[in-house]
Amino acid sequence: QDKPQNNNITMKEDNTDSTTTTPPILEEVVWRDDLIRWEGGLNVDIKKKSDDGDESSDDGQSFLIDPFADPDPFEMFHFDFDLPSSNNNNNQQQALDDTDNTDEANNNNTSRSISLQIRGYKTDAEQIWQSTGLTLWRASHYLCEYQVEHPELFQNKRVLELGAGLGLNGILTWRLSCTACVHDDESRVETSSSDESTSEVCITDGDSDALVHLRDNIERNRPTTTTDSTSKVSCHQLIWGKDSSQKFLQHIAHNQKYHVLLASDIIYSAVIVQPLWETVQTLLEKEGGVFIMAYARRKKVPVSIDLVLETAVEWGFGYELVKEDLEDGIWVYEFRFR
Repeated sequence: QDKPQNNNITMKEDNTDSTTTTPPILEEVVWRDDLIRWEGGLNVDIKKKSDDGDESSDDGQSFLIDPFADPDPFEMFHFDFDLPSSNNNNNQQQALDDTDNTDEANNNNTSRSISLQIRGYKTDAEQIWQSTGLTLWRASHYLCEYQVEHPELFQNKRVLELGAGLGLNGILTWRLSCTACVHDDESRVETSSSDESTSEVCITDGDSDALVHLRDNIERNRPTTTTDSTSKVSCHQLIWGKDSSQKFLQHIAHNQKYHVLLASDIIYSAVIVQPLWETVQTLLEKEGGVFIMAYARRKKVPVSIDLVLETAVEWGFGYELVKEDLEDGIWVYEFRFR
């Protein structure tokens, strides 16, 4: 399988402060996922920069303006996620058993909520042909349901999202891991002081166009109160493959692997399956680590879930189906080292 070579992602020194020793950082490159879908290989396309900062290439081609293109191809996706307290079921049962305390039970039966605004392209915009991560796809919506049902998976954890696109699932993870969203039932989620109960969420994508919108969406959804800001979030480019993932682990993650990897709607070409599992094996914590992936069946995508699962086993992972929608053809799997 073709995958990024050692010279695809270059290193540069950060010399902003000569009095301190700073490790090299990964320099981002210009790369879009149409290179996989149309050319069949995980290769980095490094564009040159013109004097005015615009991207240029040596092929001499220029883009033509489509007079029939949508003049406003953007869309703002709005989401409201209700997070009922884990004590709600007990309160509801008590209300049924004791009608005199109905009002008090209803007052206790409150829900927390998270509101997100994700800006991207409409699903039929022509830009999607070049970078699929510029819009939202249905498996990401379905994975959100699973995340809201199991927020304890992300509490006090180091979490990384692969192929985040616009960042819906990673941003929701970040907001779920904030202390204001912790369940009231301390038996489900162990918390300590605010300084010790922080999570770290790293949201990644390989596509350089998607990264622009991803970072914009992270800023758009930053919590406004200090009680919601105890979870750290970062955004980096990550092109899958063993070599690039090892560099990412060393220079971005500082050799600390992740407790949880997260992904949705990332399988659209057979050539990416091997690099995907190389990346998961490199970045996921072996003891207790879990990779949560939502997969949606598509007629035009010639990659079956069977290929993904078989390759996972080859790379030493076991898997469990934890949520499914047979009518829409969407499945959520959890993968762990065997």
